[in-house]
Amino acid sequence: MSINEAKVRLGALVHVASTEGGDVVLLEDGQPAAVIVGAQRFQAMIDLIEDLEDRLSVHEARGETISLRDIDEDDLAGS
Repeated sequence: MSINEAKVRLGALVHVASTEGGDVVLLEDGQPAAVIVGAQRFQAMIDLIEDLEDRLSVHEARGETISLRDIDEDDLAGS
């Protein structure tokens, strides 16, 4: 959705993102420029990133390398 379109519908877009979990990609000149994400989903993404960073730190402290293939897909899905 274009940024100009989003300006007119901002309240509805925020409602969808916060209650239905739908992310809205905003386009500028036809290219992705920003995303409207509900606060709960945003926090879940931050929590997942922090968890993965912690796991990576443990492996690095042990001198181990890790690949995304070594991470359970459920972790990446936020389950």
